[in-house]
Amino acid sequence: MNMMIDAFLWQQYSDPYFKFTCQPILDEFAIITAWNPKSQWQSKLENDRCNHNLVKEFGHTYFSEVLVGDRDFRWAEISFAVAISEQQALEIGKNYQQNAIYYVVKDELFLLSCFADGTKANLGSWLQRCR
Repeated sequence: MNMMIDAFLWQQYSDPYFKFTCQPILDEFAIITAWNPKSQWQSKLENDRCNHNLVKEFGHTYFSEVLVGDRDFRWAEISFAVAISEQQALEIGKNYQQNAIYYVVKDELFLLSCFADGTKANLGSWLQRCR
């Protein structure tokens, strides 16, 4: 079993941009999706089903839909900004077979590996990545 994230994927994940339906006003939140488990492409129907199941896990916790993509949004995945702890977000990411998740603390955006390597990278201000 691979215990580290692929270096190419990590590089791709390290330059995200966001389009929020309702920008969070929280000091701390996760950005997480259930799309394309293990970075394996799935149909929109299957991805929507996975995200529907993911949202059920949030319960009554605050969350907002956010599109996460590259600079031009040629690639994008429907994700959610959700008010949960970093540990909870990592567990959910693992449960939905995600390679990584994003986590925001105040103005700082972090990329967190869901693999055992526990890699964490500070990507700078998340607000500068909003479109």
